[in-house]
Amino acid sequence: MESWAEKYRPESLSDLIGNTKTINDLKNWANSWGNKTTKKGVILSGPPGCGKTSAAIGLANDMGWGVVELNASDTRSGAVIEGIALRAGLFQTFGNEGLSNRNLILLDEADNLYERAEQSKKKVKNYSDRGGKKAIAKTLEQTKQPVVITVNDLYNLTKGTGSKIKRLALTLKFQRPSAVSVAMVLNNVCESEKLEISQDTIRAMTEAAKGDLRAAINDLQSLAEGNKKILVEDVEKLGSRDREIEMFDTLNVIFNSDNYEDPRTAIFNLNEQPREVATWVSDNIPIMYKHPSDIERAYDKVAYADLLLARVMNNQNYGLWGYASELMSSGVALSKAHPTTGRRLQFPSWIRKMGASRFQRGYRNSLAKKIGGVTHQSIKESKMEQLAVLSLVCQSDHGKAARIAGKLDLNENELATLMGIDKKDKRITDIMEKSNDFRQESEVVTLDYPIIHEKEDEEPKRITPKADDKQKSLFEF
Repeated sequence: MESWAEKYRPESLSDLIGNTKTINDLKNWANSWGNKTTKKGVILSGPPGCGKTSAAIGLANDMGWGVVELNASDTRSGAVIEGIALRAGLFQTFGNEGLSNRNLILLDEADNLYERAEQSKKKVKNYSDRGGKKAIAKTLEQTKQPVVITVNDLYNLTKGTGSKIKRLALTLKFQRPSAVSVAMVLNNVCESEKLEISQDTIRAMTEAAKGDLRAAINDLQSLAEGNKKILVEDVEKLGSRDREIEMFDTLNVIFNSDNYEDPRTAIFNLNEQPREVATWVSDNIPIMYKHPSDIERAYDKVAYADLLLARVMNNQNYGLWGYASELMSSGVALSKAHPTTGRRLQFPSWIRKMGASRFQRGYRNSLAKKIGGVTHQSIKESKMEQLAVLSLVCQSDHGKAARIAGKLDLNENELATLMGIDKKDKRITDIMEKSNDFRQESEVVTLDYPIIHEKEDEEPKRITPKADDKQKSLFEF
């Protein structure tokens, strides 16, 4: 079955969404290619699913160039790159449509070159990509054909022996497409595939993809397998999008560097908010550092960075972000005076717990909102003053639980949250059935308070209930 991400890949640069300036710069580079002042290669850097590969292929189509591609699934040692990429750059070769005078050499996901010796449990070293960076630099120096290199992590390609690549190629940075752009593409795909889907579902899928357009299209295809109608509930099956790969790469640089520049470069190339990075760094300090003095110094840097981030929130002085980022990266790296533990980095426990409880917190908020509507309290006040009491009432008396569920129009998830049990529990089913008797009744009882006249010449006054009287109504269910 054909991948929809490939089926609906843009065929021209004009079909790409977002990154307008970067695409214009890419066009200008292609149009001026061959001038002595123009660099022979361009690096397209950015997060997964933002259109880098599509831009390269669209450019080739617009310019009438063939494409010679070497991607991450291929072996990319120095010998292989010289044998394919460099050879294509020096000689006339066959493109997609036969013999071509000009071919675009596409090195896709070139940051995934594992040149460093890796050891398994059997102490077997892996040098499968060794020499790859040097071969890319050599290709850029000698090629007579345009070269496009795509990377998710620019630092990973240009560090060490790859520093020469950055000097030889123009670097263009892609950003994640906006939520509106992703939603527009999903709507177009649904129309082409004749899928029935609501805008609420589109928004949920857009939020789950977090700017990764390719992932959003793949998700849509997986949900449409055997279905012509996609519901919001189906999106929950996707689970949370795996977003930690780039973060782990950055943290590895921070905790394993012994200089100032590498961690600083890594964190500035990372497309994440400083406050989120601070959570990852602080959680992994005691995992990666084993000496107490190293841990203390590292936490001092993170604490100072957190203070600067708080000032950003209070004063909107975003210039402090740079100082905070340097403290969290180079500051933490240079706090290390002893070897690291060698342990694996971990996903922050706070983010994991918040992600796992996201739906539960949503049900709790909607429950508190409904209670607050009756007791004339805010959501916060309802949580603090009413939830615990009502929970005990519902757990001890299922008759009252049914009455409360009916009067407040609670759904299964909200009732299960209130009672502290699973929504599949038989007690939830029984109470929900009994609650139907109360759902037809008016949720708010309006009392006809008497009108009194204190004096004959005064306007009549209506007696209204006190605040305490209003709050009693919930417990009179």
